[in-house]
Amino acid sequence: MKWYFACNQQSKEYKPLIKAAVISAIKNTTLEPCFIYDGTSDDLTEWLEEKGVKIIYHKSNLYPILAKKYKDNELKISSGAYLRCDIPMLEKDEDYVLYTDCDVIFLKDVQNFDIKPEYFCCAPEVDIENTKIFNTGVMYMNIKNLRKTYKGFCRFIKYNLWRLVTWDQTAYQLYYGKKYSPLDLNYNHKIYWGINKDASIIHYHGAKPTMFENEESIKNMDFFNGLLYKKNPESYEYYLKLFQEYYPDITYNQNGIYKLKKGIYPVTKPPRNPLTVRIFNYIRKNLIK
Repeated sequence: MKWYFACNQQSKEYKPLIKAAVISAIKNTTLEPCFIYDGTSDDLTEWLEEKGVKIIYHKSNLYPILAKKYKDNELKISSGAYLRCDIPMLEKDEDYVLYTDCDVIFLKDVQNFDIKPEYFCCAPEVDIENTKIFNTGVMYMNIKNLRKTYKGFCRFIKYNLWRLVTWDQTAYQLYYGKKYSPLDLNYNHKIYWGINKDASIIHYHGAKPTMFENEESIKNMDFFNGLLYKKNPESYEYYLKLFQEYYPDITYNQNGIYKLKKGIYPVTKPPRNPLTVRIFNYIRKNLIK
């Protein structure tokens, strides 16, 4: 089965995550890696090609729309995130493919999906019991049906960008809604859910391993990510060590992690902007328990 993942050249901070994901997939699965890259040939693509990864050079079809709405960092993030929407138009051979974000590692093979979704399978976002809000960090995609709805989906995104708080994930949630199919939790196990030896795909949702490399980044960790860390510090410790097995070059700042455990860090405060406050309160009420 083909495994798609995507990134743009500006997001250089994702290189360690991409390498760990690929190394784990090669070691533990029989997946065929396909990397969608908004950029030109560089040291990352050379490394990936050496590992047998198929590189698909592609800029999001939605980029002209995104460039009118967003600037600077928001444009960097959105233009990378929306690459996944184009998979149904890029894939020509398979009826079903696996997509993941770059911040995952594979611990077991993922070839045997028992369900054939109408559009896609997804697992819950933050709250493991809240199936109403799904996370698109791992998707088992029905290529034919997503291709049929592609134009309508893109049109919806164009006229609803202001509503898409979490980029294309919110678009998938609003446009497809209850038409999504549930994904086995072992295929998108968030690290704050606890230690799960049965999981096939570990998702570093929230704070990435690279954010624990220096004390400054830990100190100024996003407030939301700090909340997620506090849900299960022991699980974070376990999965940060596991990440090192697939990316040995990473080292963690233990002093910063100690202060994070003690509640000294992060020093960031809850958002004050009215819109952001409403989003924060919604997430805290519906997702974070």
